[in-house]
Amino acid sequence: MKHSKFLFFLLSIIVLFVAVEYFRPRPIDWTRTYRNDQKMPFATQALYDLLPGLFPKQPVRSVRLPFYNLWKEQQLAPRSTYLYISENCTFENADVKALFAYLKRGNVVFLSANGFPKLLLDSLHLKIGTNHLVDFNRAYQEQAQPDEDQQAFYNRFRLDTMALNLTNPAFKRPGKGFVLERETAENHFLTTESTQKATVLGVNQHGQYNFLKFNFGAGTLYLHSAPEVFTNYYLLQQGDANYAFRALSYLPNLPILWDEYTEQGREGEKSLFRFLFTSPSLTWAYYLTLAALFLFVLFESKRRQRVIPVLEPLRNSSLEFVETVGQLYYHQADHSVIAEKKIQHWLTYVRQRFGLKTTELDEEFKELLTAKSGLERSEIDRLLGRIGQVRYFSGNLPENQLVDLSNQIEQFYQRTQ
Repeated sequence: MKHSKFLFFLLSIIVLFVAVEYFRPRPIDWTRTYRNDQKMPFATQALYDLLPGLFPKQPVRSVRLPFYNLWKEQQLAPRSTYLYISENCTFENADVKALFAYLKRGNVVFLSANGFPKLLLDSLHLKIGTNHLVDFNRAYQEQAQPDEDQQAFYNRFRLDTMALNLTNPAFKRPGKGFVLERETAENHFLTTESTQKATVLGVNQHGQYNFLKFNFGAGTLYLHSAPEVFTNYYLLQQGDANYAFRALSYLPNLPILWDEYTEQGREGEKSLFRFLFTSPSLTWAYYLTLAALFLFVLFESKRRQRVIPVLEPLRNSSLEFVETVGQLYYHQADHSVIAEKKIQHWLTYVRQRFGLKTTELDEEFKELLTAKSGLERSEIDRLLGRIGQVRYFSGNLPENQLVDLSNQIEQFYQRTQ
């Protein structure tokens, strides 16, 4: 019962957390998607839904194929308008060539983007400029606040609004024109030979061209460098008399082909990654998962190491060596050699243990050894006497004297440890 109550309490907290997350107000997503199936500020659902009213009795179809495929597969109406609104026009060279062929057959193309393909710009002798630092020095001198440095003014200046207007008096708005916010409409077409031949339909507050018209025989190409004006945010903000409706008024009443391939991919494409990037929550979950996997691999690679081989410890063979040497001396009955080695080992012990010189085993040595070892003088005399006898007999040392010498030395070791 105790466990059941705990599990019920935990489940209630989880359900409450999910409910709060589901019903809490969502922050506004300012991502520029330009998709026709989203209600985000910088999507285009409002315009797409209003297109049938702008072009009465004309079908509006969303196409999700590259333009080259539409042209080759003959999925374009004999007379139609191709409408393209996106952050960047991503046409390949084959798409651009098919686009020119489509125009020469008397069709209409409306491209609105911040960037265009190089082949298209080169063919029209166009270049793209930006307004990040338009008249910055002049603006700083005229508009800067007292004691405001250039960096602070630049941060304020670059967030300033941008105003657009149309050149046709019937569509032009008096005063400042159509004011845009949030760092929009910064790009424009630079003044080139091509812009002199083109018809200028729109400019920004600096008088720079952002809306051009090109004639290709019976066909017409419109280039527009401020796609933000066609999004939900500005469509609803500016009301009925907005910039988008007036700009689209130049288009003839023909069937509309709305390009959605750039934003949503091919029809029926259900890529897992494409689906993940359709929602900020899924996108962040994907990134967090990758980050967690990266950290896991990083830490695991540091914590783990190669298998350390087991090294057998070196065997201590000194005891075996001593036994072997001892057996050698024993079988040869060379007692004097064994005795001399024991004596030399004892003298080394005395030098290291008591710090005494052992070159002369005289009376002074005996007194110092007695004082430092703490033994009786008689014991020291008896041991040194035995050492003298052993050295005297030299090569004819009896076995019993060797045994007696060994016993006395061992007693000395035990009593002075």
